[in-house]
Amino acid sequence: MTKREEIEDLILKINKAFKSGQFLNYIEHIRFPFYKNLEPDSKIDFDFPLTLFTGQNGSGKSSTLHAIFGAPDGYSTGNFWFSTKVDPIEEGEGSPNCFIYGYKDTEGNISEVLKTRIKKLNNLDYWEPSRPIKKYGMNILAQGKRNPAINKEVRYFDFRAELSAYDKYFYFAPFKNTKTFKSKQDVIRKYSRYLKEIIDDNKAIVLHGKKKNQSPIDIIEKEIHHISKILGKEYFHCKLIRHTLFGSDGLTVFFKTNTQNYSEAFAGRGEFAVVKLVHEVINAPEYSLIILDEPEVSLHPGAQEEIKIFLLSQILTKKLQVVISTHSPKMVEYFPDTAIKLFYQSVTGKFKIKNTCHYIEAFNSIGHDITDGKKVIIVEDIASQILLEKVLDKMGDPYKLIFQVKYYPGGGDEILKKGVTYSEENEKHKFLILDGDKRQEKFNTNNFTSQELNDFREIETYVNRSTGINFDKLPFRINSSSSGGNINQKISASLRYLDFLFSNLEFLPLNTPEELIWDNEYAASLLSLKNKTFIFSIDNKANIMDFALAFLGDKSHESVLSTLKLFAERFASKGDSNYQAIVGIIDKFHQSRID
Repeated sequence: MTKREEIEDLILKINKAFKSGQFLNYIEHIRFPFYKNLEPDSKIDFDFPLTLFTGQNGSGKSSTLHAIFGAPDGYSTGNFWFSTKVDPIEEGEGSPNCFIYGYKDTEGNISEVLKTRIKKLNNLDYWEPSRPIKKYGMNILAQGKRNPAINKEVRYFDFRAELSAYDKYFYFAPFKNTKTFKSKQDVIRKYSRYLKEIIDDNKAIVLHGKKKNQSPIDIIEKEIHHISKILGKEYFHCKLIRHTLFGSDGLTVFFKTNTQNYSEAFAGRGEFAVVKLVHEVINAPEYSLIILDEPEVSLHPGAQEEIKIFLLSQILTKKLQVVISTHSPKMVEYFPDTAIKLFYQSVTGKFKIKNTCHYIEAFNSIGHDITDGKKVIIVEDIASQILLEKVLDKMGDPYKLIFQVKYYPGGGDEILKKGVTYSEENEKHKFLILDGDKRQEKFNTNNFTSQELNDFREIETYVNRSTGINFDKLPFRINSSSSGGNINQKISASLRYLDFLFSNLEFLPLNTPEELIWDNEYAASLLSLKNKTFIFSIDNKANIMDFALAFLGDKSHESVLSTLKLFAERFASKGDSNYQAIVGIIDKFHQSRID
């Protein structure tokens, strides 16, 4: 059975169990009369036990996960969303931020619960179940009663913030040089001795009168099987230790394979995240709510596919309800349309939610295509796409087989913003060619001094000079709750982005594609065949439009495309210095490693 067949078989079995009413304490829908930046009265129907949110960055997916987290009894959206002087929460006129969710009561009828953000002197971010409100379309209960909140265990994982004890300390914790410790390595070396005692002897360590760890947990054989399958590596033993040896509370994972033993200090971040996910999901009670924010982070496509299979199998066995936010095509692929919820911006600037979406449409909405391993060149408009496709045709195999050209609406700045996501997700197969009028400096971080590499303000200047966009306008994923590591995260993300721009960004040799392909002499020769002439403009885009009208009879989209193709083909056939410059760019991208 192929992976696709395995996924589709599990989906079929889950659907059958779901329709027969086997999923108890299930959130049927959630709606938002007024909530953050969502379009008022947005609604999500949970028509399949695994729901996937997709859409562009900043479209409200994570905020919606926070609302779902706060739905069951004992949980609060205020854990994630709270008001500050910098980012105050603005309430609507007579309509505070709130959400309503529905579940089936014991008789099979839908009961709705309203949760509202209430300001209290001792808790500025309190969310409480409120009485039903008629203007929200709720059924009013007798004597001012309200339906009880759903009773459901919740497990929430933000994969961008899943850090081991080692990573928390080494990458994000502050460090003060002392006589005893000259570096963070010294600290880790000292306290790793105690960590080894915990691992070897399963004992508690007490230092300076304080207990430093909880009892180690041996991962059971069933969990190790799933971890090995997801990561494609054979593990024989795995142990979890929660401790404070490196200062703050953190989790260490110790692995044993057939070739080596090692902790998370030598493991990939993806390994740590998978172990924690598998352990938590397998040990979650039946009917639990599992929320995953970007589980694809640090995982290769094969691991992402195996996580889908693992989650589906656990949903079938334990009747879990799972909600995932993702930008990964591999996570969305093959799921039923009713499982995919597309977040997109409306004309009002608010974000809407499409409740049923084909996964191909979901790919396109976030700038992804099924590329079958091809390298993708992203350009600003259709004219650039046609130009590059004609150049690739002229270059022949293997170039035209390896490369796929796509244009991303919104202009060069939007493409540069997408480049942040590509750099963070290590999408080295994505290449950007912008118009020459967007040309900026590029910087090789290998040439930075050690002082520059550790000075965020200096690096921020380089980012601005490379893009013309202020750092705070670029969609970096910075964990603002990490007080010690915020600057370190910014430095790391910025350097990664500068490296991506240096290797994966180039510019057309002239300001616009129309300037490259337009040829007065060639246009005049073609028009003379029809005994027509027109006065050429210095505006080459206007020349393309006027030529379409004179030569093809109108300025329709099809005629303009035909004109662009005609002149782009002529440009490629001439093979002048501008053509050679573009060939050089493509050849550079061809030589680039994407592994």
